[in-house]
Amino acid sequence: MNKKILLSTLIAFTLGLSGCQSSITVNPDNKQTVVVPKSPSKVVVMNYGALDTLDALGKGSIVVGTPLSVLPSYLEKYKSVSDTGSMKEPSIDAIKQVKPQLIVIDGRQASRTEELSKIAPVINLSVDVKNYLESTKNHINVLADITGTEKKAEDLIQLLDTKVTNAQAVAQASHKKAIVAIHNDGKMILINGSSSAALIHDVLKVKRAVPLTPQPSGKPKPTFIDNSYISKVKPDIVYVVDRSKAIGQSAMKNDFLNPKVLAKSKTEVIYLTPDLWYLSGGGAESLDRQIDEVINALK
Repeated sequence: MNKKILLSTLIAFTLGLSGCQSSITVNPDNKQTVVVPKSPSKVVVMNYGALDTLDALGKGSIVVGTPLSVLPSYLEKYKSVSDTGSMKEPSIDAIKQVKPQLIVIDGRQASRTEELSKIAPVINLSVDVKNYLESTKNHINVLADITGTEKKAEDLIQLLDTKVTNAQAVAQASHKKAIVAIHNDGKMILINGSSSAALIHDVLKVKRAVPLTPQPSGKPKPTFIDNSYISKVKPDIVYVVDRSKAIGQSAMKNDFLNPKVLAKSKTEVIYLTPDLWYLSGGGAESLDRQIDEVINALK
């Protein structure tokens, strides 16, 4: 190689190194160790809970892409960023085009981790259902460490801890027992072991109308909720997560459950905000909103 070309290459390489951002190692939920850039300026966020956490940390401006087709209404301010595909099918081309320094995913995109890692470091911030609150706080801290907003995260977590404690007091003082259900394509199914149920029953301490029982191996048989089920169980509250409405399909009909059956069983149906509960959750802002929706039904 020509000495002048070699010298120019070495200088460019050295300048490139000096211009590189520093990096940190993160290990969300003690399940993955990933080296990521410190204070990235361009981040693709496929996980809406992570998106609302970055927003709460005051770092929403670094988000350059997210799925837009089902963007939750409380995150509408981000509809101007690049559309990076659907929740289950990230657009590799669209993500490449925005040249992210970091990609944040959840379980919906986990199978694409290897492919996405060829573009930029990837961290999976899926909520741990068995440790919902601690997992959420851990994710807030991870994103704060990456963005240099540790003090803001400390304040957010303190506020959430206080809110959870107050909510638990309301739930424990209430006589009301609840079930959590999901509506999908004209059917309503009990989701007693879901992340939504974990938040409502395990974190916020809302009393269960149906005990949580160990699930057999393999695909569990669904428990369908209908008028007969309500008459038998007589829950005080049915919290409904409407999946169909969240993804733009036909919402659950208001008379899905017979009003006379509900009145006789003294059961109230609470329709949770669909896109908040089905598409998001596990974030600083989403958790705050979810607590309000659950506890307001107990007052």
